[in-house]
Amino acid sequence: MTEKHAGRLVWDWPLRLWHWLFAIAVAGAWITGQWGGFDWRQWHFWFGQSAVGLLIFRIIWGFVGPRHARFGSFLPHPKCLLAYLKILPRRDSPESPGHNPLGALAVIAMLALVAVQASAGLFISDDILYEGPWYAAVSEDSADLASSIHHQLAWPVGAVLGLHLAAILAYRLFKGQRLVRAMITGRKSADRVPESAAIAHSRSALALILIVLVAALTWWLLTVAPPQPPPGLDYW
Repeated sequence: MTEKHAGRLVWDWPLRLWHWLFAIAVAGAWITGQWGGFDWRQWHFWFGQSAVGLLIFRIIWGFVGPRHARFGSFLPHPKCLLAYLKILPRRDSPESPGHNPLGALAVIAMLALVAVQASAGLFISDDILYEGPWYAAVSEDSADLASSIHHQLAWPVGAVLGLHLAAILAYRLFKGQRLVRAMITGRKSADRVPESAAIAHSRSALALILIVLVAALTWWLLTVAPPQPPPGLDYW
Protein backbone atom coordinates (compact mmCIF):
# COMPACT_ATOMS: atom_id res chain seq x y z
CA MET A 1 0.00 0.00 0.00
CA THR A 2 1.41 3.37 -0.98
CA GLU A 3 1.87 6.17 1.55
CA LYS A 4 -0.73 8.21 -0.30
CA HIS A 5 -3.39 5.57 0.29
CA ALA A 6 -2.20 4.54 3.75
CA GLY A 7 -1.81 8.11 4.95
CA ARG A 8 0.96 9.59 7.02
CA LEU A 9 1.57 8.66 10.64
CA VAL A 10 0.84 11.56 13.02
CA TRP A 11 -0.51 9.86 16.18
CA ASP A 12 1.73 7.31 17.90
CA TRP A 13 0.14 4.12 19.26
CA PRO A 14 0.82 4.93 22.95
CA LEU A 15 -1.08 8.20 22.58
CA ARG A 16 -3.94 6.51 20.74
CA LEU A 17 -4.17 3.76 23.36
CA TRP A 18 -4.06 6.37 26.11
CA HIS A 19 -6.81 8.39 24.40
CA TRP A 20 -9.30 5.53 24.31
CA LEU A 21 -8.46 4.23 27.80
CA PHE A 22 -8.73 7.74 29.22
CA ALA A 23 -12.08 8.23 27.49
CA ILE A 24 -13.37 4.99 29.05
CA ALA A 25 -12.01 5.90 32.50
CA VAL A 26 -13.40 9.44 32.55
CA ALA A 27 -16.77 8.52 31.03
CA GLY A 28 -17.06 5.51 33.32
CA ALA A 29 -16.19 7.52 36.42
CA TRP A 30 -18.61 10.27 35.42
CA ILE A 31 -21.52 7.91 34.70
CA THR A 32 -21.04 5.79 37.82
CA GLY A 33 -20.54 8.89 39.94
CA GLN A 34 -23.60 10.73 38.64
CA TRP A 35 -26.07 7.88 38.24
CA GLY A 36 -24.47 4.72 39.58
CA GLY A 37 -25.47 5.09 43.20
CA PHE A 38 -24.06 2.93 45.97
CA ASP A 39 -24.10 -0.27 43.90
CA TRP A 40 -21.59 1.21 41.45
CA ARG A 41 -19.36 2.84 44.06
CA GLN A 42 -16.48 0.38 43.57
CA TRP A 43 -16.59 0.84 39.81
CA HIS A 44 -16.43 4.59 40.31
CA PHE A 45 -13.27 4.13 42.40
CA TRP A 46 -11.68 1.83 39.81
CA PHE A 47 -12.41 4.23 36.96
CA GLY A 48 -11.08 7.14 39.00
CA GLN A 49 -7.92 5.30 40.00
CA SER A 50 -7.32 4.35 36.37
CA ALA A 51 -7.69 8.00 35.38
CA VAL A 52 -4.98 8.94 37.91
CA GLY A 53 -2.50 6.54 36.34
CA LEU A 54 -3.42 7.60 32.82
CA LEU A 55 -2.96 11.25 33.73
CA ILE A 56 0.52 10.55 35.08
CA PHE A 57 1.43 8.76 31.84
CA ARG A 58 0.04 11.53 29.64
CA ILE A 59 1.89 14.26 31.49
CA ILE A 60 5.19 12.44 31.10
CA TRP A 61 4.45 11.47 27.49
CA GLY A 62 3.74 15.12 26.80
CA PHE A 63 7.45 15.79 27.30
CA VAL A 64 9.12 12.63 25.95
CA GLY A 65 6.69 11.32 23.33
CA PRO A 66 6.80 11.88 19.57
CA ARG A 67 6.26 15.28 18.01
CA HIS A 68 2.50 15.66 18.04
CA ALA A 69 2.13 14.17 21.53
CA ARG A 70 4.35 16.83 23.09
CA PHE A 71 2.75 19.79 24.82
CA GLY A 72 5.36 22.09 23.36
CA SER A 73 4.28 21.19 19.83
CA PHE A 74 0.57 21.94 20.14
CA LEU A 75 0.10 24.58 22.83
CA PRO A 76 -1.28 27.41 20.68
CA HIS A 77 0.26 30.85 20.55
CA PRO A 78 -2.44 33.57 20.80
CA LYS A 79 -1.67 34.75 17.26
CA CYS A 80 -2.01 31.21 15.90
CA LEU A 81 -5.27 30.74 17.77
CA LEU A 82 -6.66 34.00 16.40
CA ALA A 83 -5.61 33.09 12.87
CA TYR A 84 -7.26 29.68 13.20
CA LEU A 85 -10.50 31.20 14.48
CA LYS A 86 -10.63 33.42 11.38
CA ILE A 87 -10.56 30.47 9.01
CA LEU A 88 -12.64 28.13 11.20
CA PRO A 89 -15.97 28.91 9.43
CA ARG A 90 -14.51 27.82 6.08
CA ARG A 91 -15.37 24.31 4.97
CA ASP A 92 -12.07 24.03 3.12
CA SER A 93 -9.84 25.24 5.95
CA PRO A 94 -6.62 23.18 6.10
CA GLU A 95 -6.43 20.22 8.47
CA SER A 96 -3.86 20.42 11.23
CA PRO A 97 -1.39 17.49 11.28
CA GLY A 98 -1.77 17.15 15.06
CA HIS A 99 -4.11 19.03 17.36
CA ASN A 100 -5.60 22.19 15.92
CA PRO A 101 -5.45 25.22 18.25
CA LEU A 102 -9.00 24.71 19.55
CA GLY A 103 -8.40 21.01 20.02
CA ALA A 104 -5.22 21.80 21.93
CA LEU A 105 -7.14 24.04 24.32
CA ALA A 106 -9.71 21.27 24.79
CA VAL A 107 -6.94 18.80 25.64
CA ILE A 108 -5.45 21.13 28.23
CA ALA A 109 -8.87 21.92 29.71
CA MET A 110 -9.79 18.25 30.01
CA LEU A 111 -6.45 17.25 31.52
CA ALA A 112 -6.59 20.11 34.01
CA LEU A 113 -10.20 19.46 35.05
CA VAL A 114 -9.76 15.72 35.46
CA ALA A 115 -6.43 16.18 37.27
CA VAL A 116 -8.03 18.48 39.84
CA GLN A 117 -11.13 16.32 40.23
CA ALA A 118 -9.21 13.03 40.46
CA SER A 119 -6.70 14.52 42.90
CA ALA A 120 -9.51 15.83 45.09
CA GLY A 121 -11.07 12.36 45.02
CA LEU A 122 -8.04 10.95 46.80
CA PHE A 123 -8.90 12.92 49.95
CA ILE A 124 -12.70 12.81 50.08
CA SER A 125 -15.04 11.22 52.60
CA ASP A 126 -18.81 11.02 52.93
CA ASP A 127 -18.43 10.51 56.70
CA ILE A 128 -20.47 7.31 56.46
CA LEU A 129 -19.32 4.65 54.01
CA TYR A 130 -16.17 5.51 52.12
CA GLU A 131 -12.94 7.50 52.12
CA GLY A 132 -10.31 8.21 49.52
CA PRO A 133 -6.92 6.51 49.98
CA TRP A 134 -5.29 9.70 51.27
CA TYR A 135 -8.20 10.82 53.47
CA ALA A 136 -6.32 9.98 56.69
CA ALA A 137 -3.48 12.34 55.68
CA VAL A 138 -5.54 15.55 55.81
CA SER A 139 -7.71 17.41 58.26
CA GLU A 140 -11.49 17.14 58.27
CA ASP A 141 -11.80 20.63 56.82
CA SER A 142 -9.42 19.75 53.99
CA ALA A 143 -11.37 16.57 53.28
CA ASP A 144 -14.61 18.57 53.14
CA LEU A 145 -13.01 21.00 50.69
CA ALA A 146 -11.75 18.11 48.55
CA SER A 147 -15.24 16.57 48.53
CA SER A 148 -16.77 19.87 47.47
CA ILE A 149 -14.26 20.31 44.64
CA HIS A 150 -14.69 16.71 43.50
CA HIS A 151 -18.47 16.97 43.25
CA GLN A 152 -18.65 20.51 41.84
CA LEU A 153 -16.32 19.65 38.96
CA ALA A 154 -18.45 16.71 37.83
CA TRP A 155 -20.67 18.71 35.49
CA PRO A 156 -17.86 20.85 34.02
CA VAL A 157 -16.08 17.62 33.12
CA GLY A 158 -19.28 16.31 31.55
CA ALA A 159 -19.69 19.56 29.62
CA VAL A 160 -16.16 19.36 28.20
CA LEU A 161 -16.79 15.75 27.18
CA GLY A 162 -19.99 16.81 25.41
CA LEU A 163 -18.27 19.68 23.62
CA HIS A 164 -15.49 17.35 22.53
CA LEU A 165 -17.96 14.91 20.96
CA ALA A 166 -19.90 17.75 19.33
CA ALA A 167 -16.70 19.18 17.82
CA ILE A 168 -15.73 15.79 16.38
CA LEU A 169 -19.15 15.47 14.75
CA ALA A 170 -19.03 19.03 13.41
CA TYR A 171 -15.59 18.56 11.88
CA ARG A 172 -16.76 15.34 10.23
CA LEU A 173 -20.01 16.71 8.81
CA PHE A 174 -18.94 20.26 7.97
CA LYS A 175 -15.25 19.93 7.11
CA GLY A 176 -15.00 16.27 6.14
CA GLN A 177 -12.19 15.64 8.61
CA ARG A 178 -12.18 12.08 10.01
CA LEU A 179 -10.75 12.78 13.45
CA VAL A 180 -11.96 9.52 14.99
CA ARG A 181 -10.44 7.38 12.25
CA ALA A 182 -7.13 9.19 12.62
CA MET A 183 -7.14 8.45 16.37
CA ILE A 184 -7.71 4.76 15.56
CA THR A 185 -5.23 4.28 12.72
CA GLY A 186 -2.79 7.04 13.71
CA ARG A 187 -2.73 8.27 10.13
CA LYS A 188 -4.09 11.22 8.20
CA SER A 189 -4.38 11.61 4.46
CA ALA A 190 -1.16 12.42 2.64
CA ASP A 191 -3.16 14.98 0.67
CA ARG A 192 -3.81 16.91 3.89
CA VAL A 193 -0.63 16.31 5.88
CA PRO A 194 2.77 17.28 4.45
CA GLU A 195 5.53 14.71 4.69
CA SER A 196 7.51 17.00 6.98
CA ALA A 197 4.68 16.87 9.57
CA ALA A 198 4.58 13.06 9.84
CA ILE A 199 6.32 11.14 12.61
CA ALA A 200 8.74 8.30 11.86
CA HIS A 201 7.78 5.95 14.71
CA SER A 202 5.95 5.68 18.04
CA ARG A 203 8.94 5.34 20.38
CA SER A 204 7.58 1.94 21.37
CA ALA A 205 10.44 0.82 23.63
CA LEU A 206 10.28 4.03 25.65
CA ALA A 207 6.49 3.78 25.86
CA LEU A 208 6.55 0.19 27.15
CA ILE A 209 9.10 1.04 29.82
CA LEU A 210 7.09 4.08 30.85
CA ILE A 211 3.84 2.10 31.01
CA VAL A 212 5.40 -0.38 33.45
CA LEU A 213 6.92 2.35 35.59
CA VAL A 214 3.74 4.42 35.71
CA ALA A 215 1.64 1.36 36.56
CA ALA A 216 4.00 0.58 39.45
CA LEU A 217 4.00 4.20 40.60
CA THR A 218 0.20 4.38 40.50
CA TRP A 219 -0.15 1.15 42.48
CA TRP A 220 2.30 2.44 45.08
CA LEU A 221 0.62 5.85 45.23
CA LEU A 222 -2.86 4.42 45.76
CA THR A 223 -2.25 1.27 47.81
CA VAL A 224 1.12 1.38 49.58
CA ALA A 225 1.95 5.02 50.28
CA PRO A 226 -1.34 6.23 51.83
CA PRO A 227 -1.44 6.31 55.65
CA GLN A 228 -3.65 3.75 57.29
CA PRO A 229 -7.10 5.05 58.28
CA PRO A 230 -8.32 4.82 61.85
CA PRO A 231 -9.89 1.46 62.83
CA GLY A 232 -13.47 0.98 61.77
CA LEU A 233 -13.34 3.10 58.62
CA ASP A 234 -14.18 1.66 55.21
CA TYR A 235 -11.00 2.04 53.16
CA TRP A 236 -10.90 1.58 49.39
